[in-house]
Amino acid sequence: MNALPPVTLIIPNFNGETLLLENLPSVMAALKAYPGGGRIVVVDDGSTDASVAVVRDHFSAVSLIQHTQNQGFSEAVHSGVRAAATEALIFLNSDVVPEEDFILPLIKRLEMPQVFSVQSAIREESGRLHPYCLTRFRYRLGTLKRLSTPHLGNEGWLCLYASGGSMAVVRSKFLELGGFLPIYKPFYWEDFDLGVRAWRRGWQSWLEPASIVLHQERGSIRDHVKRQRIRWALERNKLIAEGIHLPLGDLLLWWPPRVLGRALLRTLGGHLGYWTGLWNALSMGAEVSAMRRSIKASERLSLERVLREINAQNRPLLEKARS
Repeated sequence: MNALPPVTLIIPNFNGETLLLENLPSVMAALKAYPGGGRIVVVDDGSTDASVAVVRDHFSAVSLIQHTQNQGFSEAVHSGVRAAATEALIFLNSDVVPEEDFILPLIKRLEMPQVFSVQSAIREESGRLHPYCLTRFRYRLGTLKRLSTPHLGNEGWLCLYASGGSMAVVRSKFLELGGFLPIYKPFYWEDFDLGVRAWRRGWQSWLEPASIVLHQERGSIRDHVKRQRIRWALERNKLIAEGIHLPLGDLLLWWPPRVLGRALLRTLGGHLGYWTGLWNALSMGAEVSAMRRSIKASERLSLERVLREINAQNRPLLEKARS
């Protein structure tokens, strides 16, 4: 039997001193329980609270990387990846509490040669499974439609992407893809884009239900960033991701009326910030086009084919869950 590989757990942090005190003990217990060993790296992204002192004073076994200024989620993760000496990486948000045995199922799945990333099953504080875990997509008329999914039991299933807050990833493949793209700064949609780019190379993402983490109802972004800015980032980056990955014909034919329709609905709902996000996304058209060309040049699968493959392989599990 081959020895299990060591793993590096990378935790980006911004003003999360309370979360670190509460949750790092669970992460350390999980690493201790994993037979392959490894280390934990906390990347402090310019915190102004006592986060650095918390790690130094209470968790001396944890490696600490400091950013003198806040650079955002992606750059914090990238700093951890550059410092890692292992092929197996796990990205873990500071507001995520892992169960003690969560690492081994991730790594077993990650060792499959065609796999790029593996998502843990995320439990909410209410006890239900987080919607991230059950998200499926169908592509039609220039839009990705989210589909409701029953709980698929204890078997792993393919997914379009893994959530950046609790995912295992192969370091060399992550670096080959260029990691999270800076076009999505400051946050959100970078993990979706990463998973789609990996799939277009032929590298799979999986959800592993045997690996369980708890997602707390608070976190660095929600606690320290205004809701309006979060909404702007979500809207803008969704548009950017669509501009990068949707087929060109559909992008030209279906995308404009759908985006305008969405803008009108947001306006009627009082969310005028959608227009700001739309303007920002459109102003990055040259960069989006360059990304499209670069990804297209190295792709093995189109987005439509990726979704067909995912849905075809998951169909027996869906039929079993519904029976």
